[in-house]
Amino acid sequence: MNVREFLRYLWDEWFRQVGEALLVAFVITTFFFTTVQVYGRSMVPTLQHGERVLVPKYEMWLERFGLRAWHRGEIVIVKPPPGAPNSVAAFPILGFQYRPYFIKRLVARPGDTVRVEEGRLVVNGVYVDESFITDKIQPYPDSFPRVLVIDGKVVGFQGYRVDNLPAYLNDALAMLEPVPEEVKLASRARPVEYVGTLRLAPGYYFVMGDNRTLGGSEDSRVFGPIPDPNIAGRASAVWWPPVTRDERGRWKLNLRRLTIPPGFRAVPDAPAN
Repeated sequence: MNVREFLRYLWDEWFRQVGEALLVAFVITTFFFTTVQVYGRSMVPTLQHGERVLVPKYEMWLERFGLRAWHRGEIVIVKPPPGAPNSVAAFPILGFQYRPYFIKRLVARPGDTVRVEEGRLVVNGVYVDESFITDKIQPYPDSFPRVLVIDGKVVGFQGYRVDNLPAYLNDALAMLEPVPEEVKLASRARPVEYVGTLRLAPGYYFVMGDNRTLGGSEDSRVFGPIPDPNIAGRASAVWWPPVTRDERGRWKLNLRRLTIPPGFRAVPDAPAN
């Protein structure tokens, strides 16, 4: 074997091994598991900026084939609808645009009724116990969805006129429960704004960040419910960094599972139509 043949052999071996490694990595991250880094503070106090979570990708495929369902209270990786605020980002240095994924908590499932009433989450007619958040931060008393009714008709939704509603909120408006009769009656004398309720359509989910402070999270309160294909998986555990410092500056183990808070397990089944 001459030098040229030897170099060609080395190149072929390197190319083959790199190709095999990339193929294995692609299969693992597509069908088995991947990791996602947390950017920003939208999931504080549960997740901190810079932490990495483990995402079992096989769960997404099981869900696609109807062998698993997403549950209330799980933390999921989601892609916001096109046109929503911050639904497009620029790749550092290179500058090309892409649609980023967000990390949020799934709080309501298809068929559920959901609203946010002065900062308190209401699912299927009951206030959800979110003490895992409220024991640590004070939620901003916002409400969703805000509905404006004039002369018995819905003319405003989330601060927009319905005839000028952003496309990403059209699905949310379509899921709005009928206007209560007392609101219709009062609106014949004056404009009435009230907090409505959404009944999630088949295949739609409502997601929220745990950071409920003012401007703490852009989620379904901003861009409405998201369809099932926009969910890329469930965050099951924090694996990086393995250790961190507590409030007193002492080192502590940071590896932990991301379980469903008890308040979500106590939510009753969706009411019948």
